[in-house]
Amino acid sequence: MQPPDRTPDPPPADDRRVEQAIRWRLILGQHADENLGFERLRGRGSAALDGILGDAERLETPLSYIYDREHTERSHRQAGAGQGGGLSVPMWLSRVRDLFPREAAQIMERDALTRYGLHELVTDAEVLRRAEPSDDLLRAILQFKHLMKGPVLEAARELVAEVVARIAGRLETECRPALYGPMAPRRRSPVKSFKNTDWTRTIRRNLKHYDTERRRLVAERIHFKHRGRRRSPWHIVVAVDQSGSMTDSLIHAAVMAAIFTRLPAVEVTLVLWDHRLVDVSHQAHDPIDVLMGCQLGGGTRLLPAMRYCADRITDPRRTLFVLISDWFVWGDREACLTLAEEIAESGVHAIGLSALDTDCRPVCDERFARALAGGGWTVAAMTPRMLAEHVGGLLA
Repeated sequence: MQPPDRTPDPPPADDRRVEQAIRWRLILGQHADENLGFERLRGRGSAALDGILGDAERLETPLSYIYDREHTERSHRQAGAGQGGGLSVPMWLSRVRDLFPREAAQIMERDALTRYGLHELVTDAEVLRRAEPSDDLLRAILQFKHLMKGPVLEAARELVAEVVARIAGRLETECRPALYGPMAPRRRSPVKSFKNTDWTRTIRRNLKHYDTERRRLVAERIHFKHRGRRRSPWHIVVAVDQSGSMTDSLIHAAVMAAIFTRLPAVEVTLVLWDHRLVDVSHQAHDPIDVLMGCQLGGGTRLLPAMRYCADRITDPRRTLFVLISDWFVWGDREACLTLAEEIAESGVHAIGLSALDTDCRPVCDERFARALAGGGWTVAAMTPRMLAEHVGGLLA
């Protein structure tokens, strides 16, 4: 009786090749199993590699929860629930934080929000309280805050406050020298005239030189007072387009307006507009209130906003009008340009700032921007620091 045929056991796999296959499996996902022979890897390497395989399977669950969606979006391969199919958003976030380095976790959270639309990250109070504050999360909260109520809104506001404080600290550090100038420990009058004489200080400092024989004070040094020049206050008008593409510009504009409110002898008007208009000047000192109250997503009706701001200008030559938009204007384009030219001719320092994306690249209708520049406006794509330098030059 012949013994049954038996396929000999395969030789042990090379440890390095097995580890490479495990790493590629994490990158490529479950649809690479057939080509990698992933199911046959267990037990073919050393005990250490078996441990690596177990770790990889734990990492696979949160990765699959997010990145299996890529196959569905591309439509060339139908993705099932994957190993992450049974996770909730809080469970997924917890595992990402526990299993991955901080930098990798931040990338995955950003992909979940911006690439795959996992909006539960910003509409679940528990998730928000555990989320890592970031600029991307701030943008997502501003886009979906209309879905938030009660504890979710409170958690979102706390997170917004933390991110805005970080942005404000960075911008104020960058902009302070341009806005306030170098710090002078003691200011002395540049004009040495009789009317500027500081008699009290002069007498006190020269008493040691009193001539007792002649009974007179010998003043070896005359001291003078500094007389500050009286000027009418500056009026800075900031009008920000809050249509859907303006999130990054709106965040920076709100923070810069708050910085402007702390300048001496400066009045700030802050207006948000799309196809509607709202004056939030009473909140200009608090960028958190401004951002949590804005309504992103409307159209770009520029003319009503320009008329509203123009009506609030009382001293054109002491007014800086900062208009921030992507310039994709709905109708009334010629009327907008005509009014813009009238504003510039009145003596207003008029600046048109083009919207910037996250990489500080301008995103705008260049044709309208050129026409606005032709009407006497300074039109540019400025970073907040560049704007501060421009404002500081005017206020000096």
